[in-house]
This record gives sequence, structure tokens and C-alpha cells, in this order.
Amino acid sequence: MCFKHKALGVVAPSVFLFDQVTKLAVIIFLPMSERWPVIDGFFDLVHFQNTGAAFGFLADSDASFRIPFFYIIAVAATILLIFYFRSLGEKERILPVAISLVFGGMAGNVVDRIRLGVVTDFLFFHIGDRSLDFSLLGKKVHWQLEWPAFNVADSAITIAMALFLFSVFSHRRGEER
Repeated sequence: MCFKHKALGVVAPSVFLFDQVTKLAVIIFLPMSERWPVIDGFFDLVHFQNTGAAFGFLADSDASFRIPFFYIIAVAATILLIFYFRSLGEKERILPVAISLVFGGMAGNVVDRIRLGVVTDFLFFHIGDRSLDFSLLGKKVHWQLEWPAFNVADSAITIAMALFLFSVFSHRRGEER
């Protein structure tokens, strides 16, 4: 078995299982909307339910649009990734891992949507309760110094995107030599 198939067979299921186990633990042990400080003033475990995508994208849109939209995007992404995965050479190392991370993360969030109708987010980084307040073009701006809550699946997908970028830039750098 070549590396890309081994990566897919190990990474994707591992991400999926870790994502689902951590979300289940949050659902069981952490009441909705409660915060448990891990690193005071910087990192909390929380229990939020996200009806949208990353950063709450489309969270306020009508469910009759939002729900089918997310499933269509997941199916389209899966098809594209399968074709891309199949085209990878046997010597490729970074991209099979990246694609496997995406598959595992995407599966974790899709299962949440199917099972619960929402995605459970629980990792929350912030800088105390601080915010930046300033005026921009005559309007007052209030920007809370926090990152929207996320989960293991989101983390895997983010790491995958970083690996994709690394692969693209390292490949281009190799062509310039």
C-alpha cells in the first residue's frame, strides 16, 4: 500500500474519532454556553452550538437554504478532493496528509449536522475580556480580542490549509531554482 492510502486510512479516521469523542465529552460534561477556564484570560473550554460554518458564516440565514447548502458544499468538496487525491503521485507526502485532515474534519462536522443539526464548538481563545475601541471614518469600532470558538475538525481543516499553502510555496520555490 502506498503512502497516500496509508495516510488516508490513518489520519482521516483518527481526526474523525478524536473530533467526535471530544464533542461528546463537551456535550456530556459542559453545560451549554458555560466556560471552563484552562489558561486564565487566554483559553477556555466552552460549549457552543454553531448553526453556521466557520466564524458563524450563514448562521443567521434561513435553515431551508443553509442546511442544503452545507451538504451540497460537503459533497462537492468530497468529489473534488477524491479526484485530486487520486492524481497525487506516490512520492507525495504533504498533500495526502492535508487531504486526509480535510476528510476527517469534514466528516466530523457533517456528522454533527446530521445528528444534531448544529456543530459543537468548544475551544475558545481570547485576550482576557479586552477589546480594541477606535474610530474609523467617523464610526466607532468595537473589536473583541477573541477568536470564535472552534473544534478539532475545524483545527484539522485549518492545519490542512496551512499544509496546502506550504506545499504550493515550496513547490514554486523549487521551480525557481
